[in-house]
Amino acid sequence: MQIRINSEDLAEMVLENHFPENYYDPDSAVTERTTGIENVLGNGSYREVFFEGIHIAYGDLRLKQETRLLFESDYETVEMHFDLCGSSVTNITNSSNYSYAFTTNRHNIIYVPGIKGAIHFSASSVRTLEINLVPSLFKKYLRDTHAYDDFLNLVRKQSPTLLGKHNMPITPAMMHLINAIINCTRKGMYKRLFLEAKVVELLLLQLEQFATHDCTVFCSLKPADVEKIHYAKEIILKQLHNPCSLIDLARQAGTNEFTLKKGFKEVFGTTVFGMVAEVKMEQARQLLLSGEKNISEVSDITGYSHQAHFTKAFKKKFGVPPSEYGK
Repeated sequence: MQIRINSEDLAEMVLENHFPENYYDPDSAVTERTTGIENVLGNGSYREVFFEGIHIAYGDLRLKQETRLLFESDYETVEMHFDLCGSSVTNITNSSNYSYAFTTNRHNIIYVPGIKGAIHFSASSVRTLEINLVPSLFKKYLRDTHAYDDFLNLVRKQSPTLLGKHNMPITPAMMHLINAIINCTRKGMYKRLFLEAKVVELLLLQLEQFATHDCTVFCSLKPADVEKIHYAKEIILKQLHNPCSLIDLARQAGTNEFTLKKGFKEVFGTTVFGMVAEVKMEQARQLLLSGEKNISEVSDITGYSHQAHFTKAFKKKFGVPPSEYGK
């Protein structure tokens, strides 16, 4: 089993990894590795943990420009995909030219056989969590239910597909589990048991959310309104440290306050103020990661009057206090 990722612009290999069959290594309870990425396109890291049936990968990249990467894998997988920051479009090269897109704070479950294709990143900061399950393990959790028969039929036909018709927002409960997975410091068998339990719980939350989602109730925005919601987000980013009121933001975006609030929940899975807090925390994370500012300075930049409040908010968001994040 292997996956290869290279840069289309540079004809340069970015990542080439090999895995034992079904991620099973008889010599170790868990296998861990970290790949540092640094080239003219940007820098970052790709952290992996895998054990029998499960592969967990956390990518954290800072790109200098829009980037298109080519990938190729020779194994089939069911992937629990979480886009924590950034936006991307993936095109799979086959007879149907299947594609899917993700934006910040969205998730879905993807099935792909051995494939090749290209992924285009349009944001400067990209953070993703990918949890790959061997199909036999995934099917085991869906026994005695017919809610996902269409998805499983496509898996049997080895046809690329998504579980949800569209991506769903990552809930606070999901984010809590994601942070626990990313920041797990246990070792050996204890780490495997911990991660396995968290992965199953996270899968449960995904399946429940898709099963209870009613598009006729929650997905009522017109395409023109969706464009206005995205434009409102652009306004927020430009005025991040001098935000306007909801009424003014709605007026600038060409809509009303009701549609603005409803649209933000549908499109981004959060409120307007939640979006502001999300962006500020991501800015704080980047500053701490770069080492350009100390915690007190980052706290001031992100608008907290007390460092203790910033520390509490940062730990709630990322699972670790800012003093430990750079480590």
